[in-house]
Parts: sequence; C-alpha cells; structure tokens
Amino acid sequence: KRKTRRFDPSRTWQSFRDAKVINPFAEYQWISQPYPEHNMPRIASDAKPHKSIGAVSHCNEQGWWHVIDAKGRDVGKLAAFVARLLQGKHRADYIPERIVGDSVIVVNAINVFFPGHTWDTKIYRFYRNRFTDPRGPKVITATRLMMINPSIILSRAVKGMLPKNVLRPNWLRRFYCYPGAIHPHWGIPQAVVPIEKRPESVPQAFSVAMAPGGVTMPARVGAGWPGDAE
Repeated sequence: KRKTRRFDPSRTWQSFRDAKVINPFAEYQWISQPYPEHNMPRIASDAKPHKSIGAVSHCNEQGWWHVIDAKGRDVGKLAAFVARLLQGKHRADYIPERIVGDSVIVVNAINVFFPGHTWDTKIYRFYRNRFTDPRGPKVITATRLMMINPSIILSRAVKGMLPKNVLRPNWLRRFYCYPGAIHPHWGIPQAVVPIEKRPESVPQAFSVAMAPGGVTMPARVGAGWPGDAE
C-alpha cells in the first residue's frame, strides 16, 4: 500500500506570507495587508513633523472642494461618503438630474483599510471579449491591483457607489485620488499640514494698570484706555 501524506487544511498557506491554523468560529481566518511593513511608505528622518487634520473644505470660484485624508479609513464607508459629496446630496439646492455636487480630493489612498483577509480574497474582474482576448475576463485580487495602482482601489469603489447613468462620468471628473499625502492642486489647502511650534514664552494677555482716575483695573497689553486720544 502506498503511503500518502494526509492533507491537513489547517496547515495550508492561508495567505501569501504566512500559514495559520483555521478557527471555524473566527470572523476572519487571517489578517492580510497589501504590502509588507518594510515596503510601506515611511516618513523621512529629516522631514519636518506633520499632522493630519482629517478633512478640510475650501471654496473658490470653481465651487467647493473637500480634501480628505484616507489613512486608516474603510474603503466602503469612505467611498459612500465621497459619492454623496460628488452628487451634492448634502446641499440644499440638490437636484437629482443636474450636476450640483462638490469636488473631492482624497490623499493617502495607499493607506486605506480592508478588514480581515479582504486583501487576499476580494477580486476584481476586467471583462474582455473574445475578439480582444480569448481567455476571458482578467481576474486579479485587491492586493495585486493595489500593487499596480494604489489609487484604483478607492476609485473603483467610488465609481460603484455612484448611480449608473449618464451623469456618472461628470461626477467622476470632479474626483481626484492620490496615493501620497500631498495633492498637486494649487491654491487648495492640504489635509496633512506641518506642526506649528508654540513659542517658549507666551506673553500675558492682561496686566494690572492704573486708570487715569486712580482706580486699579485690568487692561489688555498694548491697548489704550477707553476715551484716550489716539
């Protein structure tokens, strides 16, 4: 009798990096990520300290702009929120059949969040007909798509959240997605800003001074008394 090695599903490679024991009662069998930690973008050692303000809105002659930091944000929830801004459903003058929405800029798209093993199990289909390629649709995982273009994950999610009509291309023209932390739009504030250092000695806002009538009362530093001639 030929001896064969028994197949143990709990010892198989669950991800492209590590093998873990299967727990049938767990919500997710393993936790995956698009890149290893040593391949993720890091802050330069000589860079000035920065902080993220989450989101910022700006209005100019072209309308309202919303800059959103996507670091650590869930892809589905963020895409639904961006789609609502693009359609203008948050505005009082919202009209379903017109383009009344705002422009949206998303930065740090490379740091979006997928729960559990979604990076390894979620697939994207790029359909091809038999005239272009007889092998059928191209099917790739979210990890592979993130390696090709870090911005396309969130862009396709926003596209899927918008209504499938003739207005969708016009909404998508107002959506800008960048994998880095800085966007190139001139005159529009950034969502990641440098940290301002506070002065070491803060001058006192009030001081005790003698009023012209001989009454002691607090007065602002550098401000004249009411009624004084300028």
